[in-house]
Order: sequence, then C-alpha cells, then structure tokens
Amino acid sequence: MTRVSPSSMARALLLLAAPLLLLSSCFQPTTVDCPAGLVCPDGLKCAANQATCISTDCGDGIVQDHEQCDDGNIVDGDGCSRDCKSTEACGNGVVDRVTNEKCDDGNTHDRDGCSADCKSNELCGNGVVDTAVGEKCDDGNNASGDGCSADCLSTEVCGNGYTDPTKEERCDDGNTVSGDGCSADCRSQESCGNGYVDVAKGEKCDDGNNINGDGCSSDCKSNETCGNGVLDTIKGEICDDGNNVSEDGCSADCRSAEGCGNGVRDGEEQCDDKGESATCNLNCTVRVCGDGIVNRTAGEQCDDKGESAYCNANCTLRACGDGVVNTSSGEQCDNPGPVNSPTCDADCSIAFCGDGFTNTTRGELCDTAGNSRTCNADCTPAACGDRYLNTAAGEQCDDGPNSAICDVDCTPTACGDGVTNSAAKEQCDDGNTRDDDDCLGSCKPNICGDSVVNVNGPERPEACDDGNTKTEVACDYGTASCEACSSDCKARLDLKGNVCGDNVKDATNEACDDGNTETEDACPYGTASCKVCRFDCKESLSRTGNICGDNAKDPDHEACDDGNTKTEVACDYGQANCQKCSGDCQTSLSLTGNVCGDKVKDPTHEACDDGNTTTETTCPYGVANCQTCSGDCKQLLAVTGNVCGDGVADLVHEVCDDGNTDTETTCPYGLANCQRCSSDCQQLLTLTGNVCGDGKQDPSASNEVCDDGNTQTESSCPYGQANCQVCRGDCKELVPVTGNVCGDGVLDTKYEACDDGNTDTESSCQYGTASCKRCSSDCQTVLSLEGNVCGDGVKDATNEACDDGNTLACGSCSANCKVQTLQAATGAITAVSSANLSDEETFTISDGINTPVTFEIDRNNNGLKNPANQRVAVANSTPATQVALLIRDAINAVDEPFEIEASVVTGTFTVNVTHKLKGSIGNQAMTERVGNNNFKVSGMNGGSGYDCPQGTKCVGDEDCALDLVCGASKTCVTPPVVPAP
Repeated sequence: MTRVSPSSMARALLLLAAPLLLLSSCFQPTTVDCPAGLVCPDGLKCAANQATCISTDCGDGIVQDHEQCDDGNIVDGDGCSRDCKSTEACGNGVVDRVTNEKCDDGNTHDRDGCSADCKSNELCGNGVVDTAVGEKCDDGNNASGDGCSADCLSTEVCGNGYTDPTKEERCDDGNTVSGDGCSADCRSQESCGNGYVDVAKGEKCDDGNNINGDGCSSDCKSNETCGNGVLDTIKGEICDDGNNVSEDGCSADCRSAEGCGNGVRDGEEQCDDKGESATCNLNCTVRVCGDGIVNRTAGEQCDDKGESAYCNANCTLRACGDGVVNTSSGEQCDNPGPVNSPTCDADCSIAFCGDGFTNTTRGELCDTAGNSRTCNADCTPAACGDRYLNTAAGEQCDDGPNSAICDVDCTPTACGDGVTNSAAKEQCDDGNTRDDDDCLGSCKPNICGDSVVNVNGPERPEACDDGNTKTEVACDYGTASCEACSSDCKARLDLKGNVCGDNVKDATNEACDDGNTETEDACPYGTASCKVCRFDCKESLSRTGNICGDNAKDPDHEACDDGNTKTEVACDYGQANCQKCSGDCQTSLSLTGNVCGDKVKDPTHEACDDGNTTTETTCPYGVANCQTCSGDCKQLLAVTGNVCGDGVADLVHEVCDDGNTDTETTCPYGLANCQRCSSDCQQLLTLTGNVCGDGKQDPSASNEVCDDGNTQTESSCPYGQANCQVCRGDCKELVPVTGNVCGDGVLDTKYEACDDGNTDTESSCQYGTASCKRCSSDCQTVLSLEGNVCGDGVKDATNEACDDGNTLACGSCSANCKVQTLQAATGAITAVSSANLSDEETFTISDGINTPVTFEIDRNNNGLKNPANQRVAVANSTPATQVALLIRDAINAVDEPFEIEASVVTGTFTVNVTHKLKGSIGNQAMTERVGNNNFKVSGMNGGSGYDCPQGTKCVGDEDCALDLVCGASKTCVTPPVVPAP
C-alpha cells in the first residue's frame, strides 16, 4: 500500500463518498438525464466520458482554472487523475500512486531526493537501484551481507573497490590481485600483524600482532619453530640450520652450537650456563651437593660425594659447633657454637649423665662418668643419706633414713649389727644373733611365753618357757603324761592328759570313746541299728545288724526272711502262687493269690475284672455308650458303639447312615443333586436341591440375596443404562456397575458410530483446531467440522485480540494473535545546553517515505552552512530543557509531507519523536554529528505493521508492505496498474 499525505487522503475519502451521494440523489424528485441513459439526481451532473454522476467540475471534460486536466471521467491511470489535479506525469509535483510513483518533487532530475522517473525517493533500501546517487544495488533493505551493502554502495564482491566488512573484507582496491596492498580475496591489507597470512608478501604466519615469542615472529616471516631456517632468538634459539638434526653444528632444538660452555644444553649435557653457576657445574652437569664437584658459585666449601671426616653432607667444611652433625668425624650431635644443650654436649657428643662431661643445661652438678667418692652416677654430689647408692664412696646402700633394707649409716640392715632399725621391724639389737639372752636373734625381745628359754638374761632369766603364760593343769589331749612350765616361766610342772581308747570321753577333743581304738562294722544279731565309736574317737558311727523281717536271711539264726514279721495267708496281688515266711522267720509257707482276668474283683488292687485281659474299644451295635474293663483291670472305660444316625455306616447292620434319623426330601443349599439315608438307615434316597445360578432365589437370605441364572459377575450394564445392579457370581450380593451410554466418551462399536463425551451436536471445532471430527447428539453420525485458528484471518472474540491472516511476526497482529501490533515507530533525542553545541553540528531524521531532513545548530543567528537544512536556533546560554523545546519546534515546523512529529515533557531535556503513520516503515535510524557525547539520538524503532512481504496472507492493507495491497485473495500483492485510456 502506498502512503499519501493527510490532505490527499481526505480528498480520496471524499471521492469514495461521491457515488454514495449520487445513489442517494436518485431518489430526489429533480433528476438529470445523461446521454448513456444514466439519470443523475438533483445537485449532480453527468460526466462527459463516463457513465457516472459527478458533484464537481472534475469529469465534465472542461479544464477549469483549478484543474490540471479533465478527460471527462473520474478514473485514475488514464493520463488524468480522478480528481483532475494531476496529468499523471512524473515531474508535475503530484505523487501518482496508480502509476507507481514513489515521489514527485516537481521536476525530472535525479539526486534531489526523487529520481528523474519518480519511481524512487533515492533512499537506500527502497528496492530501486539509484545509480545517479551512486547506488550499485538496492535489495529492498538496509542490511549488509545479503549481496547488497546496507548503504547500497556495494554488491559485496571482492574487487569492486568497496570494502565490505560484513563479508570480512579488510580492503578492496578494485581488483583481485595480491601483492598490491590488498589481497586477492580482499581479506588482508597485506601487512604483518593483521591476522592473515599473505603468502604473496612472503609471510609464513600472521597471528594478528607484531610481537615475537607467541608462535609467529613480529615480521611474520617465521613460525618460531626450530628447523625453519630462521634464527628466533626470542625463543632462545642459538642457531637454526633448517633442520632438527644434532651434531651438525646446531642442536636438534636450535638451542646450542654444540659445545659445553656455550650456554646451550647439547647432547648429553645436563645444563650449560656458559660456565659455573649456582645450578650448573663447569662440566655442564647439574649442580647437586654430593656430586663430587666443588661449586663455589653455589656456596659449596667442599664436596666429597657425601659426608666425610672433613666435609659435611651439605658441602660445608666440618667443624664441631657448625650445627651440622658429621658422623664420619665421630660427631653424635652438633650445637652451633659449640655450646651445651639439654641433648648435646659442647664436644658434639650426645648429652647424658655419665658421659664424664658436666652439662649444666641438663641440670648436672657433676659428672665423673659413674660413681666416684665425690659424685654420684646421677651427676649429683655424693653424700650418705642422699638416697643414691654410691659404692665408690663406701656406701653399701642408701635409702636416706633407716629403711627395711638399709640402715641410716648406709650399711645393709642386719639383725645383730648393733643398730636398732625400726623401719626393718627391729625392736632391739644387742650386737649378736643368740636367742639365750634378753634380745633374740630376730632382734625381738626374749619374753616369757615365746617358747625360747632366756638363760643368760641378764634382765629376764627363765627356768622354762612352754610358749605361753598359762599354768597348765593337764597335758594336751593325746598325751598321757608331759612336762609343762608355770605362767611366769620360773617353775617346771609334771602333768597327765586324756587319750582315745581310755574309755573316758574328752569333751573337747573326742566325739566318743568306747575303750578301744577299733571301728566295728555291724550291730549284734537282733539289734537292727546301733552306734559304734570310730578308731580315733572323732566320730560316733551308725551301724545296722540282722533281725527277723529285714528281708535278709541270716544263715546262722533264720530259716527264711520275707521282709516282715507277719505270717501271710495269701500271695501278693498279681501272684497266683508264691512262697512266704512265718512271723518268726523259722518256717517257709506255700500260698496262692488274686490276678487280673480271674473274674474276681480284688477290692484293693482292681477297679473291675471282666474275666479277661483284653481292652474292648466299642459297644455292641445299637448301644451308643457303655463301660468296659481295661486289660489291666485298673480302669472302667467309657466307650461308644455304632447306632443309626451317627454318620458312620455299619456295613453289617446298616445300608446307609447320613448322621441323623430324619428322612430328608431335598439336598442342602449348594448341592443340585445328592443322596441321603432313610431315618432307619435301611434305604438310600436320591434327591435334588437349590444352587446359585439356577435362576431360583433360595428363600434363605443367608444362602442367596439374588439369582440371575448364572454364576458370573457381570462387569457392565446393558447398553443405554449408565448404572445398574447385577448379581454377584456367588449370589451373595447385588453389585452396582456402570454401562455404556451415548455421551460417555467411550465408543461402543456395537451400538455407536462415535462418542465424543457429550450429547451435543457441535457446529465447530475448539479454538486452535482448524478441522476436527465430532459426534452427533445420538452418537450415530460422525461430523466433519472446522474451527478458528490463529492466522485464519477471522478474529476469534474469545481467544484472539486480532488475526491478520498469518502467524508471522509481520503485519498488524502478533504471531500468536494475542497482541495488536500495529504501532508507530518512536525515538528520542537527548539535548544538551547550547554551551555544549557548536555551529554547523547536525542531526538527521528520516520518515522512510520522504527525503530525510537534516537539522543544523545555529548559534546566535550565524546562518546555516547548508541552506537546505532545517535551522535549530540557540543562544549562548540556552539550557538543555530549552534546547529540547527548540529541537521539538524545529521538527514540527517541517513542511508536509514529512511524517514525523516531536514532543517534550515539561522540565525535561528529552525530545520524544513519533512517526505519524503506523508501520515498520518508520523504523529509520536517526544520525547525529555533534561533538558532545551527552547529545544522543536513539531510534527510531518499535514501528510495526505494513511490513509483510508479497504472497503473505492478510486481512487489510495495514498488514502488507507499503508498496503492496491486500488483494481480493487476502494475500499481499502489487497494486493493479490501471491502463491509460
């Protein structure tokens, strides 16, 4: 669609309304008859060369003063516009859209903002190649990289003389030859450091800089690798002979001219520092203390390949006190100094008490390498009583004061040494070890009652001592006669005492005394039990003897003995025959007795006796319960017998037995057929009964709640019933189930053609579904329906904010149809005070339709550098807020058809710029040439609509690009050209 000015648009609307007015006039009473047979109403007249009514002079075929032409019709495209204002020729100052004019500035000259043929506004991006203004191409946009540069000055091919950065061109000298300052592919200016290897210039590399040591030399002639024939000193190369082979005067790594001392490690060299260094020896071996080479530079004083008697392991000269322990020279430790320490003596030996070296730092007061007359082995001064045994000082022991083993004079404690040592538990010590004086050999006092006779006294002489201080009156038990001592040990006594076997019981020492020292083993015959005295008189023993009735026959005194003194008249129970003894054990008797099974009940031993030893287990037939005697006659047993009705068929007496004495007429519930027995057990009966599934509900609710004639539990109702009850397979419960019905969303293929979950007959698909299948309300017909979707050109009132017939980002509606996107482009200009502006500084605004307008700063009415520019007049002290207002006014003062308007919020210095027309055409970048960095322009952007390409679906012209219209097929197309008459 082509944009026109508001005034032109108003005229067009008036022309569109004219036919409507003509039609309405037809109904007026006054009319005009036209030659073509058309009747025009009052107020209208006939066009000269068209069957239509006109309301103005335009179309009457007569050119009036206010008309440029009049061809007798009101049709565009025939050499005279429908409003008679234009001859539809380029250069007449009227933009004739019908002839595809894009502009018309009243002349047919190029380079003035409108091409000579009026088909272009001579702006890059309009799709017209304007060679007159230097364009080489124009592909309808302002984007580079698509075969036409953003400024339309280049076809973006190397060799066209235009440098295209988006094509990665760094230069373009109008040819495709290398070596002339621009490479054949225009990617390099053929200078080292540009990141492009220019082989034609002899470059071997180019890493984007002119720095050595990063893999490419600063002149780009070397890749800084050994063997390339270029000496790269920055890489430490000493030589480079073009290969990586050693022994040819240059090492394989180019680090050496191959000789020790040249500063390069060659071959078997471990290092080479051009002589001795702290890390390298003169012979080019790595310096290590212990390598046998003295390296003075590294501070070595000596090096014996390890520790020696004069050289330490750290390659310093050995000296006691150097702080380094040198075991080869006999050092055990080494304190710097040398000085004593708690662990090391000043002579470099391990410090310990007894080393003969007094080390006061360890607390030693003396050290004579062991005990001496003046010093103990623990390095303290020798003194008896210091608790340290020093034999060299004459001590035999030393516990300080008296102890259990040592006297206070440092001699071992010994009874008889004349020193009474209470710690050794001595009570006396008379200098000897005899027991016949006042002090015993155990150094305890000799006293009366200690069993030792004190013959010599002198203080306590004794005549005797029997170990106590009692005066005994008899000998100790077991001694018939003895000698004892008086309680004061002054007199000897002759005494007698008790002994075992003297027939006198000693109450203290004897349990008995029967006048002998033998132990008897039996009582005399006739005495069943008795007491005898043990041989040592210490215990009275119980013994037994033979008597009549003890069940032991005494051969000397008895004929028999049956264990009692009765004369039995019968055998014991259970013995039919036996031998017994008379009551005096002098006669043997032959007797008889009762036994089980002899049919004689023994009242003492039997509960019953039925004449046998069998235990019966049943009663005779017909007797349900009875008693029998156990086989051992000890118990009356309750047993049972077979009877009719006990459920046990007695095959001897019964035909059948069903456990009762009833004659049944039906089977129990659950048995369809059964056999039962007559009440007398003599006849077998064949019967029938009720079962689940026979279609007859059993009268007992405990057996059946229902019976539908089968034993299945149905899972669903018959079709058409949503809910019902079925009889469970065991007839015990009515079970609620569901069934298929139309509208439940489950297709029953037997009864339904479809089922969409409802009983509605839908007329359209849900939003978002273009086509769908639905089901009729009776589920018998499948319906093919259509529905609204985003992009179909029909606005869905519920789900869409708009619909421009496509799902692209272009047009008047968003791609998801949720946002009305037809917007005008906006931008902003940030003003600064006039003190920060200079004459001739400019900014340019384009509306995308007309020639861009450049605004020029004019300080103090100095005049414009370019008279074609729009003037922004500022004074020397104009603040930024006022400058913003001046810019606003300058923009708004531009003559139509400039489609830009400006506004300023009071008190701010930002000018808000808005395109008067909606659409992406307004997204035109503003530019500025102002030295102050705070003066900024942004936009214009944010315009949308009027931007869909040809072939895109649409609903109106606002969806299509400006040079397109929304055609009858609702597709963006080129406007039809009306042929000239």
